[in-house]
Amino acid sequence: MLYRLNNVVRRFGSRTVLEIDQLTFEARKVYALIGPNGAGKTTLLNQLAFLDQPNSGEISFRSEPVRYEHSVLTQLRRKVVLVDQSPILFSGTVWKNIEFGLKVRKIPKKERTLKIEQALERVTMSDFAHTDVHGLSGGEVKRLALARALALEPEVLLCDEPTANVDREHQEVILKILAHANSIQNTTVIFSTHYLSQSRRLAHHTLLLQNGRLSKHLEENIFSGRIVKHGDTLMIRMGDVHLIEFTDPENPVKENEQVRMHIDPERLKLAAGEDEIKAGQTSLTGRIQSISQENGKIRIVIDIGMLLQVMMKADVFIDRPFQVLQPVEVVVPRQSVYVIS
Repeated sequence: MLYRLNNVVRRFGSRTVLEIDQLTFEARKVYALIGPNGAGKTTLLNQLAFLDQPNSGEISFRSEPVRYEHSVLTQLRRKVVLVDQSPILFSGTVWKNIEFGLKVRKIPKKERTLKIEQALERVTMSDFAHTDVHGLSGGEVKRLALARALALEPEVLLCDEPTANVDREHQEVILKILAHANSIQNTTVIFSTHYLSQSRRLAHHTLLLQNGRLSKHLEENIFSGRIVKHGDTLMIRMGDVHLIEFTDPENPVKENEQVRMHIDPERLKLAAGEDEIKAGQTSLTGRIQSISQENGKIRIVIDIGMLLQVMMKADVFIDRPFQVLQPVEVVVPRQSVYVIS
């Protein structure tokens, strides 16, 4: 196993931003991390890059627990490279930027030249070798950052939102670069994205982070909808039902845009009638179709014109048991709805 995380918690002050009970990553695979802003994706990538230490828990790399000592971290960071969402480039040419990390690692000049040429070819930027970086577009900056990372031939390539804020053409090029790194160079690739469509296209495994925790229900409650305007507020029309609140994606949606959304079944709540709904809460009217027990929780399937899954803690269900065919209101908090593509 490449990575193993056990009970990893990262806090900033009193706020817990990452809480991972158990998580493993296999070598030579592609993993996609999806989740809204503030979900913990960047924090997790920093942990995997050995750039940050958890407050508690243990991270193992190739079956060895990580020791946060300078000499150990230096060796680990030679195996893992993180490409930030907004890469910082050095002044000078594209060539000089790629060469810097190779010089630090004391790679001989002849070998450096070969590695730089190969890296530029992989990101289709051979013609940019002697171009000053200040003249590059946003997409070209992202490709240069990938070339700089790939020239180091890391075991693991970590990318934080590699396709954010670039046009569709550059998005396609970047996805091909990541696929090539994995399939041809056998590099383990772990990247974050707001698009489930990208993860399904490229990744062997997709992980959904919400409020610093892994969701076990990514493939459930996936619906199509259209963005509509209600006063000054954008909302999602799902069939004849309005979802007033939803989690904003990195790339803002527009009115009349068709989207796909995920509704987290563990964040939904049930009420027996509209009189139990608090002011300002969004709710969906439906009827219970089935109730079953699953891994210590209760799964309730609601017909709202389409089937909606709700996962409820067993003790909550015992305090107020619901019945099959009972009409209910499903309370939908803003943070339970996430636009994925």
